[in-house]
Amino acid sequence: MTMADTAQATPQRALLRTIRGVVASDKAHKTIKVVVDYKTRHPKYGKFLKRSTVLHAHDEKNEAKEGDTVEIAECRPLSRHKHHRLLRVVEKAPEKALQVSAEEVMTGKAPEAR
Repeated sequence: MTMADTAQATPQRALLRTIRGVVASDKAHKTIKVVVDYKTRHPKYGKFLKRSTVLHAHDEKNEAKEGDTVEIAECRPLSRHKHHRLLRVVEKAPEKALQVSAEEVMTGKAPEAR
């Protein structure tokens, strides 16, 4: 069996609907919560309304962190709520900045506890 034969014998995953969203929580092991924002039109008044959906997705390598923009795809049900899998991390979230008080900047030491 040659390399070309094995490539044809391996089944490809079906290209299902891909969704882009922001990771809201990565606290669970191998699971992320992704918030997907979209706009819908009001049936009577025609105004566009902001709506959001929270989807649970499978993250095999635990690579997505909170605040990251990710791309997920539909897959078979993995648990009661999980039916999406992580495809890739599109954009990493910036590191959380340390909160520094004005007193600490001016004096060079942390403020006293009150």
